[in-house]
Amino acid sequence: MNAAQQPKRSSTRRLLDYAKPHSSRFALALLLMVFATAAEMSIPWLVKVILDEVILPGNFAWSELLKLGGIMFAMYVVAGLLQYLQVLNFQHGALSVVNALRRDLFAHLLKLPMRVFDSQPVGRLVSRVSNDTESLRDLFVSVLPTIIQGSLRIVAIFIAISLLDWRLMLLSLVLIPILLGAMQLYRKLSAPLFNGARERISEINTQISESLQGMRIIQAFNQQAHSRAEFEQTNQAWSQVSRRTIGLNSLLLAPYTRLIALLASVVVVAWFGQQSGLTADVGAVEIGSLYAFMIYLERFFDPFRQLSMELSKLQISTVAADRVFELLDEAADPHADASIPLRPGTQSERHSPASEIVFDNVSLSYDGQHQALNEISFTAPAGKMTAIVGHSGSGKSSLINLLMRFYEHQQGEVRIDGQPLSQFNDADLRQRFGLVQQEPVIFSGSIDDNIRLGRDDLSEAAVQQAAQQGQAQRFIHRLPGGFAHRPGNAGQSLSMGERQLLAFARTLAHAPGVLLLDEATANIDSETEEQIKRALANLRQGRTTLAIAHRLSTIVDADQILVMDQGRIVQRGTHAELVEQAGHYRELYLAQQVEEELTQHCHGTDCVTSAE
Repeated sequence: MNAAQQPKRSSTRRLLDYAKPHSSRFALALLLMVFATAAEMSIPWLVKVILDEVILPGNFAWSELLKLGGIMFAMYVVAGLLQYLQVLNFQHGALSVVNALRRDLFAHLLKLPMRVFDSQPVGRLVSRVSNDTESLRDLFVSVLPTIIQGSLRIVAIFIAISLLDWRLMLLSLVLIPILLGAMQLYRKLSAPLFNGARERISEINTQISESLQGMRIIQAFNQQAHSRAEFEQTNQAWSQVSRRTIGLNSLLLAPYTRLIALLASVVVVAWFGQQSGLTADVGAVEIGSLYAFMIYLERFFDPFRQLSMELSKLQISTVAADRVFELLDEAADPHADASIPLRPGTQSERHSPASEIVFDNVSLSYDGQHQALNEISFTAPAGKMTAIVGHSGSGKSSLINLLMRFYEHQQGEVRIDGQPLSQFNDADLRQRFGLVQQEPVIFSGSIDDNIRLGRDDLSEAAVQQAAQQGQAQRFIHRLPGGFAHRPGNAGQSLSMGERQLLAFARTLAHAPGVLLLDEATANIDSETEEQIKRALANLRQGRTTLAIAHRLSTIVDADQILVMDQGRIVQRGTHAELVEQAGHYRELYLAQQVEEELTQHCHGTDCVTSAE
């Protein structure tokens, strides 16, 4: 089911589509509900029979009383058992629906273009997948069964009351418009409140997620009070919306129905008293009928009371469904489906060959107004190393964003081995590349899991070889458990250099034909940098390497160096050629030379003196 292809369909109809595969279970639950309701509604009628035909006439017979009492007890047992089975089937069906919806939602997230993740806070997306889908479970477990069962009870009660006395049935009909009007008013007033409450919850989740991820910075800059104030402001906004919801519930839910039920009871008793003063020819009401009617009247209000209580969950579920399907309607990356047939010139094997990369007059804008890349043209020869340098914001990382197709360019063409990027699906394209970023991402699991990253076909020897080539094996052997060690959330037990080496080993294990290094040595110490440089010397053989570099010492032996400034290539050549030319590269090189000399001669307080 591709919900994104049906954006105009209502959320309710789309939810029912998810319920269709489990229609037999829901149908069984509904059938059980019908029989349970019939058993439950028969009990007041049996009480009426006992009162009017056994006790009041004075025909007191233990056999008859025990028989009717046994039937009543059996009806209680049958109703309870059927209700248990009904709830069980509704629960299983609801869990199946939520499981399928959550699975489709997460699968769709994996296909979304990178712009969605850049524009949406993490907490909001987490809330869609976890909180909103859980709210939809209540729709199938509680809300819909209550609506259906309430409707069945109302129909059964009307049938029973009409059999008791048609005049009492007409009196009951007057109550329905009053109760339905109150429910409609509540629905209209509560919708914006529940929508606002869910938005505030998303904001709270986002703030919690950002604060936990940035806790080091918050504490380092003594921003605890500021973060707490921001959170309290958002939490207070949620609290205010919730208080308004509570006020509305207190007015239009249970108290309102109880008031109507009380007034109806007074009217019925008064009417019964009047009828009792008349002759039998006028049609006096029997005491058993009155008792049964009062019980039915009380149960008549129960469905409306329950429906009123469930309206809050219905509003939450409605808002949650709209938010879930809004995310499902986000257009997926058109190349994201790995099942797209491979076109001529593409490769499907795991071990990708070295590839020639060509940028031909390529321009890119993220917002449609400012150019991140402006008419970029260059060729990265197969099996050679091309380095890219420049100040922050010069457009270096945008080249990798285009190569990995995280974003689409608006002008020009990017080709791999002569084939335009549009000729590749994402899976085939990205298996050619091995990406190592400045901030390595370490997933939950063991060291071995992080190197494999889903490659269960890799042998233990291949994993260890990748770690050795990536210069990570030495620190891995020092860890408790070695490759079985679990570095914790985001690799918190590893240093930055160790995380970078682990990411490097992961890339090597996937045997890419093209290495993409996005400032992979920017945040590591000199010793780790030397380890990576030794690994790169071997790895560059037979592979194309595109290296975005902060430290120029790591790319002095590159086959070509591109110097970028404000989205343009302003210089190109080898290290030896560029240091002889006046321009950006020479300025960067000399600045880093001075910085390295100061660092080498920096000892304690002498560092300040040397710097001065």
